[in-house]
Amino acid sequence: MRPVSVIISVFNRLDYLEKALLSVSYQSLIPDEVVICDDGSEEPIVDFVKNRASEFPFKLKLVRQSDKGFRLARCKNNGIRAARNDFLVFWDQDVVGTHDYLQTYFENRRPGFFIVSYPVRLTPYQTGQITAEDIKKGTFDHLITKAQIEKIHRQFRKDRFYFYLRKLVLPKDTRPKLRGGVFAAFKDDLLKVNGFDENYRGWGNEDDDLGRRLYAAGVVGFNPFYDQFPLHLYHAPHHVNGKRTNQEYYGKRKKEIASGHYRAEFGIDRSRDDDPVEILEF
Repeated sequence: MRPVSVIISVFNRLDYLEKALLSVSYQSLIPDEVVICDDGSEEPIVDFVKNRASEFPFKLKLVRQSDKGFRLARCKNNGIRAARNDFLVFWDQDVVGTHDYLQTYFENRRPGFFIVSYPVRLTPYQTGQITAEDIKKGTFDHLITKAQIEKIHRQFRKDRFYFYLRKLVLPKDTRPKLRGGVFAAFKDDLLKVNGFDENYRGWGNEDDDLGRRLYAAGVVGFNPFYDQFPLHLYHAPHHVNGKRTNQEYYGKRKKEIASGHYRAEFGIDRSRDDDPVEILEF
């Protein structure tokens, strides 16, 4: 086991959480802790984790908040606060990974950098075809298309271009982009910006905002994922026609971040909400 905390944000869909946990447990690198951050699920998540905990080779921690709408930013901050390790990998419940996906994060970890990947977005048919054996092996060549693989490779090349473009020419550029369910960072770097901004409520922009604030604080994105990658299981979208409820607030914050105000008002050190958070360890 390695000193890595995998943080999985959850809302219902325990069948997807089961697949995510199975994927983490069969990675070539096993973390010593998985923190499940629950945004007020109605499904019996406590019983699920309690009954299944002994099946996994890592410690499980369940951090729960009440259901007061879509509060993903606070949910993920709960996980950051509860994590015992310095290196944190954010792995959404609708994600499974290739065999060395987690190892790639660990091998490329460096203070002052966040590590980001890009997912293969599966169709409903592909999602239905994934088996437990596929997830255990961490190979999906029989399932995903050449076009999907090429899209991963194109994004890798683009992100590498952005990395050097920023380093050599455009120091204020904010690419590669942070993708909230498929990235990793050191806790100290997240503390610099006070974590996710809990003023983001409802779907969208909390990860774009975090990425901009990390860049403003001198923490740079890097994508090392070419042969290894996450797969995003299909589900109905959380948004309506791509509408982001936080767009106006994000526009305001972009200007403030550019002027140097990159710490979240409500974040790791001070939550916006005062409803209690329950932490259970298994």
